[in-house]
Formats: sequence, C-alpha cells, structure tokens
Amino acid sequence: MELRHLRYFLAIADARSFTGAAGRLHITQPTLSQQIKQLEQIVGTVLFERGGKEVELTAAGRLFKPYCERILKEIEQSRLAISELEGLMRGTLRMAVFHSFSHSMLPPILSEFALRYPGVHVTARLVPRSEMERDLVNGELDMAVAYIAGDNEDIEAERLFDEELVLVVGSKHPLAGRKSMPMRELGKLPLVLLTPEFGARQFVDRFLGENQLQAQVVLEMNAIEPILATTRDSGLATVLAAGAIVEPAGLNTVRLTEPQPKRTVGILWRRNGHRSAAAQRMAGMIKAAYAETAAPHGRRLVALKK
Repeated sequence: MELRHLRYFLAIADARSFTGAAGRLHITQPTLSQQIKQLEQIVGTVLFERGGKEVELTAAGRLFKPYCERILKEIEQSRLAISELEGLMRGTLRMAVFHSFSHSMLPPILSEFALRYPGVHVTARLVPRSEMERDLVNGELDMAVAYIAGDNEDIEAERLFDEELVLVVGSKHPLAGRKSMPMRELGKLPLVLLTPEFGARQFVDRFLGENQLQAQVVLEMNAIEPILATTRDSGLATVLAAGAIVEPAGLNTVRLTEPQPKRTVGILWRRNGHRSAAAQRMAGMIKAAYAETAAPHGRRLVALKK
C-alpha cells in the first residue's frame, strides 16, 4: 500500500465520483479506477458502491476512511517536524481560543508572534469547548487555550492560573450592594447563563450538581456581551468568570462563597500528539505573559474567558 492509494481513496470519498476525483487529482479515470482496485485487493474488501449516480462508501470504506485521514495527517506532521529539526520556523499553527478572546491578553500575544515569526500562518478560532476538544483529538487543531475540564483522557493541559466565578447583577438589583453571598442562595435568583455547549456553563452546572444546589435558569444566550447587557438592564443575575466584567458601568459583582467556585485556565494539547516548534513557541509566549501579569508586582490579572 502506498500513500497515493490513500490520497486517491479520500479524493473519491470527498467527490463521491471517480470522474470528479480524477479531475481534481489530474489523472485519468481509468488510472484512478486501477489504483483503487489495487487498494481494495490490498485491504481485501470493496470500499466503494459503484452502482448509483454517485459513488458511496461501503461499510468497510466508512471504517477505513478515518484511518486514512489520520495516517496522512501524521505524515504531514512528521514532515513538519523534520523541517523544524533543520531550523525552519514555517508552516501553519491552528489554535482555538475561549469565547471572549477579544477581552483577554491573547490578541497582543498573537500579534507579537506574527511579527516575530512571519513564516508561520496562525489561525485562531472561537469555538465551544466540545468542538475544541473534538478538533484537538482529531488533529484539526495544534493547541487550545481554555478552562481545564479534566474529563477527556485524550487531552492534557498546562495550567496558567485559577479564576473564581462571581455573581453579576445590575446596579438596580436588590443584591447590588452586597459584597458576598453563599452559593446556596443562587436557587432563589432568576438567572441568565451561557448555553450548555460552553465550558463556562458546563462548569456552573457541574459545580452546582456536585454541591446539591439548584439554579433557576430562565434565559440562555451564546455570548457573554448580550448576557451582561441583559443583566445590566433587568432584574436578572448571571454567574461568570471574574475577568468577564470588562465594562463594569451599571454592573456589580458579588463574591460567591460556601463553597467558592473556582476553575483553572490552561493550554490544552492532544495527548501524545506532536507539538510543532511554532505551537511550543506560542505556548511559551502565552505562559510568560500570564506569569508576568500574575506576579505580585505585576499588573492586574486579565482573566481568560471561554
């Protein structure tokens, strides 16, 4: 079996047509058909259903496809690793970042990285935690910056810092003047929270469940900014990371206690996956920036938010 067999197989699976795939590959259709017959002889089974207008994968073909994709990705990563051994800082860096990326320290770090290493093309995507984990494990991402969940054995994390969650209310809310509040009182308040696909919401739900607490979630939104706007102008409250309050006008934070909800922010990696020189350099810059900010003599910690 040769790599071209795998590339040809994936091209047909994507195009769902021998003719279309042959055009993309710049080879003749008879040549492509012959190569696929060779591949099917090697694996010992038929990979495509050829009867209809479109070519469909057989059950064996569907099983075979993710292995092909993984092999070609590993080959590409090994090629990049060899290039890096020769001192080349080039290629791509694909990373995922938390939901409130624009309010964090990351934008200036990314811009500094781009100026230092112009040969590396960086793509940073804002994605929910579930999508972030999936793409890390599948090799679609090189790294991610998010809250550490610790419930996925295929992902490992490097700690950046701990952050507490607070209750946020508008200036006219009955709790606006309070400095702190026990967690058990959350059950008395109508809340607006992030939708369940976000790590911040999952943390809140898990924390409440572990402490036998319930909350009245009356409204859900998929972004922090509209949640804060709604909280500012209504009798609703929300629970967010302390660093999410970047525009405090009209908002008050109440510290939650008994117990105090905290979670850890970190850099996420695919366990046992290859870490390119670009990814390691980016991670080093992120860790250095947050370590400096968290120092006793440093500036106020600007918290990462998903």
